[in-house]
Amino acid sequence: MKKAVDYSSIRGFNYSPPVKPGKSLNFFRSWLDYDHDICDRDMGYAEKLHLNSARVFLSYQAYREDKELFLANVKDFVETAWKHGVSSNPILFLGFRFLEEDWSAPPMLTDKPGLRPLAKTIEDPSSWHLGEEYFDDILSAIGDEEGLLWWDIANEPGYTDNFVTWYDIEPKYMQDYQDPPDLELLRERQEKTWEIVRHFCRYVKKTDPDHDIGVGNIYIYETEPSGTADLVDVICFHDYFPTRKRMRDMLDMAVELGKKYNKPLVNNEMCCIGRANPYDMSIQLHDEYGIGFYLFELMIGNGMWSRVHGVFYDDGTIRDPSIVAAIMGCFRNRTETAIRSDVNQEDYVTRALILGQRVTASVRQNKRMFDHSTEVEDVLEVAEYAANLLEGGELVPMAYPPTAKIASMRRRKDVDVQEALDYMMELLDTLKKACHVIESE
Repeated sequence: MKKAVDYSSIRGFNYSPPVKPGKSLNFFRSWLDYDHDICDRDMGYAEKLHLNSARVFLSYQAYREDKELFLANVKDFVETAWKHGVSSNPILFLGFRFLEEDWSAPPMLTDKPGLRPLAKTIEDPSSWHLGEEYFDDILSAIGDEEGLLWWDIANEPGYTDNFVTWYDIEPKYMQDYQDPPDLELLRERQEKTWEIVRHFCRYVKKTDPDHDIGVGNIYIYETEPSGTADLVDVICFHDYFPTRKRMRDMLDMAVELGKKYNKPLVNNEMCCIGRANPYDMSIQLHDEYGIGFYLFELMIGNGMWSRVHGVFYDDGTIRDPSIVAAIMGCFRNRTETAIRSDVNQEDYVTRALILGQRVTASVRQNKRMFDHSTEVEDVLEVAEYAANLLEGGELVPMAYPPTAKIASMRRRKDVDVQEALDYMMELLDTLKKACHVIESE
């Protein structure tokens, strides 16, 4: 029976399979080093925020290397996620790398000896049956799982597949970013990739009529050139646009395309602080338009994206509370009605300055001359007092919160009292400036 899905209600996240401790993070074979316990922990974090779907990256390379282990681990993931109320949207292909190995090439860099690059590319349709067999095995493994929601045929095929790389189309473009790529050649190569995407759209729909399909196109305006709009059940797109206007333009285009083809919409990749696309902005606009989404991504620390993506650290702490607030539907007031904090409303800044004067005098007047070890904590106590005022009033950057630096100093055994005093004075000076405190002579 066809699974009915309300795509506008999807509040999901992208997810890469977690690997066992001590194993290197090789993206294409991570399913072979999959760790059930870490997955269970991560899905618990998602459940806490009422996130309800995971867009998870599969790997044909891992399947080739150890089919039984790969399929068993994918099944475990779907079941583990669903235990936490998180459905699965598996991405079937990250590149169409089929066919026999090229024995004239050196071995590939994997833990299994002897694996080599593939001799042919997807230009040869005779290889496509291998991808069909791959899907057949995945369907046999998880097709009846309640947690399976729908299929993503391929991730950004028009820009990240075998034939389509900027540096291959126009090497100089990657060297100095001055000359635009050869767009005619780009489209020619994209069409080679989209041909196989369309093939697998048809094959997956025919083989599994019970689950919807989509294609993770990199932009909404690639939907029609790719020729997939008529083939998919859900129109998917990725968006990391940097301003509200640009994002609204993109969402308006998506809405019109959804109406044209009478199909639901899902943005299955969004949010990147390194692309001027903050989580709260993107989530708020998608909520406004009623479009389901998958954040990129759930966890911080999974490889190269850790500095610009992710909600949770491994221990369950978070980088930015505004992300969590946005997921829960709470957003910052950016209008004229916003009230600026006044952390000196009850003269606590004044008190902090008095405490700073007292502890500074105590250190200066210490009769033991060189032994100030007992006073470091007194100084850090005043520093934390000031830091809490600054952080509570959002008067300092929070990328490295002052309280984190103070906690680091407390863990150290070699903190000099003068170092602690310097930081305390820095925080007090910031407070005075932020709260317009002028001390009398």
